[in-house]
Amino acid sequence: MPKKHSTTEDGHINDDKRRFQRVSVLWSGEYADDQGAEQKCVIFDISVNGVCAKFDQTLEIGTQFILKIAGGFQLLTEVVWSRGRTVGLRFSDSPDKMASIMAGVLPSKCLEFA
Repeated sequence: MPKKHSTTEDGHINDDKRRFQRVSVLWSGEYADDQGAEQKCVIFDISVNGVCAKFDQTLEIGTQFILKIAGGFQLLTEVVWSRGRTVGLRFSDSPDKMASIMAGVLPSKCLEFA
């Protein structure tokens, strides 16, 4: 049987069988581009596996950088999908490590996974 999913307003898929629970947020973030200039972004959702964020510019799939999230987190990420300026970033650290790092920030439902 195919997975059940719906599409959100910004075009990414809500999958009812996600391994990592996401939570909607509205956080600011930033990173340094290839020239070292600070670029801002808005983070829309987060899980222990990654984030969905919108940037001022398009980013290519496979691009890696350190994402700085308000609250002092600096997380190595990789672009895994891109729809214009909205991208999916996967954390380089394991979900287990991210759960321990973000335990005080994410709700418990996001920290429990198989």
